[in-house]
Amino acid sequence: MSSQQVPDMGGRGGRAVPGTNGSPETGTHGSLTRLQVVDDEQRFSDELSDYMQRRWSLADAGFDYNVVAVFGSQSTGKSTLLNRLFGTRFDVMHEGRRQQTTRGIWADRGTDAMPVLIMDVEGTDGRERGENQDFERKSALFSLAVGEVLLVNMWETMVGLYNGANMGLLKTVMEVNLQLFGGGGESKTLLYFVIRDHVSPTPLDSLAATLRTDMERIWAGLNKPSGLEGAQLGDYFDLKFASLPHKQLQPENFEQAALALRAQFVDKASDGYVFQAAYKRRVPADGFPRYAEAVWEKVVSNKDLDLPTQQELLAQYRCDEIAAAALEPFRAALEPLRPRVREGEIAGELGDVARAARSQALAA
Repeated sequence: MSSQQVPDMGGRGGRAVPGTNGSPETGTHGSLTRLQVVDDEQRFSDELSDYMQRRWSLADAGFDYNVVAVFGSQSTGKSTLLNRLFGTRFDVMHEGRRQQTTRGIWADRGTDAMPVLIMDVEGTDGRERGENQDFERKSALFSLAVGEVLLVNMWETMVGLYNGANMGLLKTVMEVNLQLFGGGGESKTLLYFVIRDHVSPTPLDSLAATLRTDMERIWAGLNKPSGLEGAQLGDYFDLKFASLPHKQLQPENFEQAALALRAQFVDKASDGYVFQAAYKRRVPADGFPRYAEAVWEKVVSNKDLDLPTQQELLAQYRCDEIAAAALEPFRAALEPLRPRVREGEIAGELGDVARAARSQALAA
């Protein structure tokens, strides 16, 4: 890939649905493929762990990886944006038809050895789901919980609108965020507003000021939990803004701006590098599949959306691992006695062996 060109990977045909015998989709990262993490029936994939290890080679990354999700209305170019920034090959809308492209939540790893997991989330306000906003609420909450950076994709004409800019849904996301992490101070989330088709003479600073004012107004109107009445927006979220020219009317300008935006995600020396320590979720890569599934299960099953914190989920995951490791030698010590006990024989040494194995397990 030329250093002067943004990867153009928008037109990938067909999806390789996990669990099928179809040919795997390959991109510039060899055999790496995208995975439908949550399908449109709200079922969580059981293949995420395998993809993290075998397809994306992220399982051994420890804490040295990042998670990005995208949020926005249907058919606003979210998948195209991700493909441009990260070299992914998510399905994009056919230019001759205006219909839903992304259903559910998909994930892939960025190209060029980027240790970044990207989630392409089904768009909001789609006619396919009509007035049923259940999935978009759940997917937005899931994206907020697992993502360090949430790309808020919108057209320039949406700036200043309430429903059009998904401000109502963002309000729900932020309100629930206080329930999830209120007072914990675990980490912030970067809300990165990417304003598409910026063709008017209105400068980005003015558009950003409008969005910032809207976000502050939403925050002021939240029903905050007891003890957090004085919490500020900046305590939980950072806001960042960028704009892209019209892809069709100004293709060269679009490519240049997209390349500059991409640098903020890949170049650690860039002044605008987005993956800061303040946004880290502190969930190691090998524990991410368990964490993500637990978050989704809570989103789906808990009406109050009382999600456990990252540390709680990670602690549960690590405790299970430690308990299993400690129990293994205990079982191994007792295994030689199992056949005799099954035959009805009294193993006089059972008590001594069990006590010794228990002491060994507790000391591990």
